[in-house]
Amino acid sequence: MEDSAPRFSVSVMTHPRRAGEARKVLDALGLPGARLAVDPDPGGPPSSLRAAAVAFSHAELHEGTHHLVLQDDVILCADFTASVCDALRRYPGAALAFFVEWGSRTACLARWAAFAGVGAVPVVNPYMPTPALALPRDIAVDMGRHMACAEGRSDDRAALAFLRGRGVRTLAAVPNLVEHRELPSLKGNGDHGVRRATCFASGGARFDGRVLDLPPLLPFLRWNLGKAVLIDTANDVPEAHRPLLEVLLKWGAEEGELRRGCADRLGGGSGPLLELWLTAVAFGALQEMYRPGSVAVLRERREEPLVRGSLDTFAPGALRRFRPLSTLTGTADAVLAAMEYGAELRPSPA
Repeated sequence: MEDSAPRFSVSVMTHPRRAGEARKVLDALGLPGARLAVDPDPGGPPSSLRAAAVAFSHAELHEGTHHLVLQDDVILCADFTASVCDALRRYPGAALAFFVEWGSRTACLARWAAFAGVGAVPVVNPYMPTPALALPRDIAVDMGRHMACAEGRSDDRAALAFLRGRGVRTLAAVPNLVEHRELPSLKGNGDHGVRRATCFASGGARFDGRVLDLPPLLPFLRWNLGKAVLIDTANDVPEAHRPLLEVLLKWGAEEGELRRGCADRLGGGSGPLLELWLTAVAFGALQEMYRPGSVAVLRERREEPLVRGSLDTFAPGALRRFRPLSTLTGTADAVLAAMEYGAELRPSPA
């Protein structure tokens, strides 16, 4: 490896109850020097902060360019080390997440990036995705110190606050290099439903160095409430979220057509399924506005692994708390049909 190439160290954060799972991740890595970061107070209040503080502090023990922290419930892609090195080379100064949860705000951007072949997106969640997070070494050292005295119980929110306070660019890699395994939550997130990657590249990936521009408008189905809203990314507060049905009617959609399309494609024209349909319609409308002509070619490209994966995760990510996952598989073509309907609309910021 050339001297200019990234050199990263790795820690896997865990709790004693899950040390066996963490060792499986270490074994899959096969990297010398990778180590476990075990919660130093396993009997304390449920929290991911303690293990995260240990994991990021391990950066002090290495002289590489970056430090990567993995959680013990991830599945690594094939060619993981080379894929990470390529991403770090392309985005060297950023905080770079290798996982985007399939129902998050950032997942919407990740899907647009996947369709466009762009290698990273800005993080727009109110937290930093931490299942697989790489930082420049010096930033990681300081992150460990911050985590050691941060309040709360979530490493992801503490991480975002720290990184934004330091002015570090926060990005998520597209496609994702890790998948999330469903293990019992150690910090009380068992009611969040199944959380998987937006666009997992099981065989690894290479990245182009581009970052998707943050769009002014973002359609989002609030996975915890089952409500579809339009987000103004410059003012992303719940009070400013606009109901998507109201927005789509202003963009030229007809409510009867929306309900019929939903019923024909998804088997129902109201409730959570309608909210999903509205979200996909708005997603297509805005994609067409941001990248004219890009929706029409998706039907020809739908068997490309990254396109298919991004479409497949749309419905389960949005509705995993409201519908059985078994009823949400195989919905890629329905999502695409909604996007195609949306591409005929004329979005406006008002």
